[in-house]
Amino acid sequence: MTARMIIPLSLLIAFLAAGCGAPSAERPARKVPTARPPAVYTVGKSLIGAPGGARVALAAAPVTPLAGWLTPAVVPSPDGRYVAYNAWQALREDDPALSWADQGIARGDPLARPSIRLHNVAAGTDDVFADGAFSLAWRSDGAVAYFQGDEPEYRAGVPYRGQIVVRESLGAPAQAWTTQSARYVVAGWAGSTLLAYEEQEGEALDVLALDGPGRIRTLARDSGLVAISPDGREALVERGPESGPPTVRTIAVATGAVRAALDLTSVDPAVGVAGYSGDWQGDLAVASSSSGLAVFRIGDGRIGLEQAISVAGEGVAEPRFAADGDRLTGWVTTPGGGAFLDCDRASGTCQRVVPLPTARGVRGFSAWRRPAYNPSRPQEGER
Repeated sequence: MTARMIIPLSLLIAFLAAGCGAPSAERPARKVPTARPPAVYTVGKSLIGAPGGARVALAAAPVTPLAGWLTPAVVPSPDGRYVAYNAWQALREDDPALSWADQGIARGDPLARPSIRLHNVAAGTDDVFADGAFSLAWRSDGAVAYFQGDEPEYRAGVPYRGQIVVRESLGAPAQAWTTQSARYVVAGWAGSTLLAYEEQEGEALDVLALDGPGRIRTLARDSGLVAISPDGREALVERGPESGPPTVRTIAVATGAVRAALDLTSVDPAVGVAGYSGDWQGDLAVASSSSGLAVFRIGDGRIGLEQAISVAGEGVAEPRFAADGDRLTGWVTTPGGGAFLDCDRASGTCQRVVPLPTARGVRGFSAWRRPAYNPSRPQEGER
């Protein structure tokens, strides 16, 4: 029996009391909290929930077309002074409903220019930090890692290759940690080890561990990174049915040893497969699943399914624990740029939240919604 099948005790008491004729005012049923978006998020060019509570106008809409949600679109610095975000400058119109030939686009034509921008929350400045770059991870001591393209433009039909570079501080020079150009996506720091993806042929992903310049290991093949443990010592990874039964595993970052594994076919069939870009708080981790969200309990060399929450419609992206731990947030795609989910763990229900903009006809990057978070661990105050 999974946790979503258990009736919360408060609801059970209220139900029994009503059946016995007790006044409902004395034992009120538990109310599902009012839905709200993540603590910090973006809507188009607006950053909401930044330090100080102000609504901040960014220079561009944070998006990650080359990485999807393998990496956050917006990453606050550990000290809260900055937010780094991924931007995308289109160099020409590219209608996905038409072929490149019909639009006069030839292989190798420049289509767009990715960049990482840095917004200073206190000063209000917003500048390009790295041109021809995307996917940034911020270490707790201020070091930053990101993907730097071999050339600044993304070109039609040409894989966007480059290196993973690290700066020990914002003003320090960039040093390549990879040894050859490839299609990489930076995921997050696990202590002093950087975790990243290398995209293989056929869109398969390998999780890499980089311990320093030229010191690269494959941590998990054909896998996605769900989350990094709070102490940064373990990684929770998922693997889909292409490589055998769908599983989630915890792996020691330092050695690559598998600490625990769970065959998802042995638990609630509604879970199906687990997704990447989840969250790990305490001994609980959350991941997207085939039917919505899956919460796992991790400890003592074991992984167990704690709770499965069904979400109707499309899959949930970037699920996170709210600060109180009793709620989960995530987002789903919509024609208007996406909607946030606010899920109450006690009731096992989710509500949609569609924050601004509310104007009709707003589409594209100007309406896109993404959470802002730092997946690297440990974070400030956890060292």
